[in-house]
Amino acid sequence: MAAEDLIKVITEEIAEMISTKTVVGEYITVEGTTIIPVTKVTFGFGSGAGESGSEETNKGIGGGGGGGASVLPIAFLVVTPGDVKLLTMKEKGVVTQIAEIMPEILETSKSVIEAATTRRKKESSESIEESGSDTDTDTE
Repeated sequence: MAAEDLIKVITEEIAEMISTKTVVGEYITVEGTTIIPVTKVTFGFGSGAGESGSEETNKGIGGGGGGGASVLPIAFLVVTPGDVKLLTMKEKGVVTQIAEIMPEILETSKSVIEAATTRRKKESSESIEESGSDTDTDTE
């Protein structure tokens, strides 16, 4: 394989590996809070080819290539109803940053759960009232 072809194959393979999903990862949604990972992608590659031999012997051709990539998380985008925060990995550790916003996430989750529970109780009591009005019992 000629050097140009080798470089072309390597760059095509690298292009397939790199996409928006590599840099901005798959999001995770938990109880109304969406967490989107953001990463730093670096890569490098090299290739070469050469010929050796003489007219009297068979000509030899050699080639090779290689590459490497690194994907590092650098931040998390936390989207809640009414707020968006970027938690970077450089300033503070992500665990520290998540711990700082955890009370807010828990409070939001608590209010969502309470609202759902209240709604279910109301729907349940309305259903019981409706079924009670359907039965006509006369006692004398």
